[in-house]
Amino acid sequence: MLKKLTLENFTVFEQAELAFAPGINIIIGENASGKSHLLKLAYCIAATWQEDISGDWKLLNLGNKFRNVFKIATAAQLQTLGIQPNTQTHVTLEFTVKHKETHEIINLIVENGLLSTHMFPVSPLERTPLFLPTKEILSLYPNFTALYEKYSLAFDETYYDLCKAIDNPLLKQPDLALLNAIETIVGGKFVLKNNNFYLQTEQGEINIFMVAEGWRKLGMLAYLIANDSLKKDSLLFWDEPETNLNPRLIKQLAAILMALSRYGVQIVIATHNLFLMKYFDYLIGQEQDAPPCAFFNLVRTNDHVTIEQGSRLSHLSNLVALSEELELYDKEQEAVYANLL
Repeated sequence: MLKKLTLENFTVFEQAELAFAPGINIIIGENASGKSHLLKLAYCIAATWQEDISGDWKLLNLGNKFRNVFKIATAAQLQTLGIQPNTQTHVTLEFTVKHKETHEIINLIVENGLLSTHMFPVSPLERTPLFLPTKEILSLYPNFTALYEKYSLAFDETYYDLCKAIDNPLLKQPDLALLNAIETIVGGKFVLKNNNFYLQTEQGEINIFMVAEGWRKLGMLAYLIANDSLKKDSLLFWDEPETNLNPRLIKQLAAILMALSRYGVQIVIATHNLFLMKYFDYLIGQEQDAPPCAFFNLVRTNDHVTIEQGSRLSHLSNLVALSEELELYDKEQEAVYANLL
């Protein structure tokens, strides 16, 4: 489980600290506030730590992971813009080791474009972390891994990693409760035939390109459960899961993620969708067995971004999405009253 992330001079963050909940973690912020940076940073470290190799090789692999996920040329591009040449960037990520009363900590330093570390986790992660990017992947899946390995594609490595996870064989006995919940929503089961995905319904099979993108996203989630890539004690990152989902599907998605969290999956999502964050907050207040949750609000101050944290949405004081919605509501009311006069 992710426990704590501490940053100094990393991209748009001068100083920041995030204390993660073991259940659902929701990173909120307007565009260019660094939401995806936080997800990708934690994912790069977790994915590299999962590899059972020596520390020196892990550091080399981590540098490559940063370049391929962030699509940067050197580690210097991870540093805050405008800092002095000799200023260091510090990243500390702490993990809780399940079934043990210990923590694993990695401390990274970037100076003059070079990546180094004072401390690296000893034991590999038990589960390979998953990163779901903004675009759905089922329609891109055919031959993607082979093309990515041979050619320079305009996709970061999270797409490649996800396609490799999708490529795992299906379980004989997957968790039917989770699968049925998703398959009921989309009205069928996603199947892989001849290296292409189809939605299998009572009326017949539908080519993946004829399926709504919102359903493809849910289908991707179902398939990862069915092939054991997403399971108990997994770590799931998801960047803007609400993209191309209508409000009804967003509610269903939130309920599914809550169920996954209760099942033992730690979830970290990034969003600027007010409906999604408010519905999560509603479910947390309504469900007695709601998993521990944390909201992180990214707020721009001058040239940098600060973070405020709370277990409920009401604990956050400066939500841009909420402020904009209230401002629009006030303008609508002013227009209504003006027409009445």
